[in-house]
Amino acid sequence: MTFNIRQLDEIDPEICDEEKALEDYQDALLKQFFYSPEGQARLQDDPGMCFWAAQLIDYGYGHIGVTIPRMSARDVEEIVTEIFPRKISLSSPDDADHALPELIAFWEYLKRQYMLTNANSILRFLRKINPDYFKKIMNDPSRFGMAKSFFMMGQEAGFDMTSEEGSHAFMHFYNAHLLADHEELPVSHPSLPGPPISRKAKAKNKKRRKMAKASRKRARKKRK
Repeated sequence: MTFNIRQLDEIDPEICDEEKALEDYQDALLKQFFYSPEGQARLQDDPGMCFWAAQLIDYGYGHIGVTIPRMSARDVEEIVTEIFPRKISLSSPDDADHALPELIAFWEYLKRQYMLTNANSILRFLRKINPDYFKKIMNDPSRFGMAKSFFMMGQEAGFDMTSEEGSHAFMHFYNAHLLADHEELPVSHPSLPGPPISRKAKAKNKKRRKMAKASRKRARKKRK
């Protein structure tokens, strides 16, 4: 069965379960990538491959309202250098080392298989990024969002933040220390990414997908 790389651009959010459509699209495209020559070559160095490509699809569509065929190099730059450092929590700083090689392999696959016209400019951008620079920004606390900061605090304190139990245990530990220091107890804890965006899970966030609908509608109107 032929895969329609542009199917997300053709759905009507008013009559379609947009989250389900994105999940099905993501799963199907990543499965093809996994079994492609590019994916199998990447698999030799990274058994957990497909994580970063999944996040590119997810954040592109959910946060800035662009699909793979419509992504520009500037879109990818925003996702990779701004959204990833803010949102994606790493179990180890070295996890960042897999990102750029995987994304390059993913776009090489898209270029060959679907002959996407945006692939060349995106590949040029990805190849220009210094891997050490990317690793640095992914582990720079000044770039972390609230959820990622909370996750990293818990992980450094020795809690298993990849589990719901560990996240809640750290929440209680954190709030207890606020009380002990005579500080105001938060009404609610920061939104946990949990299990946070990790190499073992796909991010699912219905709220931000809904927030992105307006952006996609405006983009569609401009293209008409």
